[in-house]
Amino acid sequence: MKLNKKLTTVIGTILLCGAAAVGSTHTLWVNCTDYNLDFNEKMGAKTKIYMGWGHHFPVDSFVKADDFTDITLLTPSKNKENVKLETTGFAAKQIELKEKGLYVVAVTRKDAYNTSYLDTGKLKTIKGAKEGLNNIVSSTYSQQFAKSLINVGKGEAKNLSHIFGQKLEIIPLTNPYEITNNSGAVMKFLVLFKGKPVQHKKVFAMYEGYSNYDAASCTASTDAKGIAEIRIDRWGTWVVKTKLELPATEEFADKVNQENYFASLTFYVP
Repeated sequence: MKLNKKLTTVIGTILLCGAAAVGSTHTLWVNCTDYNLDFNEKMGAKTKIYMGWGHHFPVDSFVKADDFTDITLLTPSKNKENVKLETTGFAAKQIELKEKGLYVVAVTRKDAYNTSYLDTGKLKTIKGAKEGLNNIVSSTYSQQFAKSLINVGKGEAKNLSHIFGQKLEIIPLTNPYEITNNSGAVMKFLVLFKGKPVQHKKVFAMYEGYSNYDAASCTASTDAKGIAEIRIDRWGTWVVKTKLELPATEEFADKVNQENYFASLTFYVP
């Protein structure tokens, strides 16, 4: 059976879209063994953080401690502590929480270059820039950022909306640990890129158990002020994600064709 040219093109497009969905970029998030802890006056509290990486929330691919350039713990009294992950097994770290209140973990993953090009008719890919190569199919610079909110006892949450200065950053404007009506509460987020609000950008949210793949139980768009509202309809662990894909700026134009940035935020709704 012969297919006309137009139909062949349509089928080819569908197949390409399907391949793109399956092979979509890994994303980063921060997991905690416990997000909402009781506080002991003598011993404080402890939790372990470990990195989520891939598509299957909450646990997917392995990462290494040296995959990250910065991991910062912001205490309720707004002190910043550097966190060093264990170098064996999961990239994890047990952290001592000595104050009541809200803690924020902020993580920056090392940036990456990825280029695909044709060489004598064959597609080749490298983890590097396009410099010195011909017949470029795609060339991207990417960087990923993640944050997590940890609550200890009943204390201050003045650092809830602290701006860490991540290039792409999701900033919570609502404290999830104060949400009581989890069948219809609204949580607000501000999305910043290079310190400026990102307008009309999709924000994707998912509670643990909704899907084990890249799905969203709720989707919203930022408004003119960079603020998105997500309806919280389940208790438990949530992840919120967004991404920004841009043509290469002057800084990267000689190295890549596109810049990709990803950000996530995890938290718990009691």
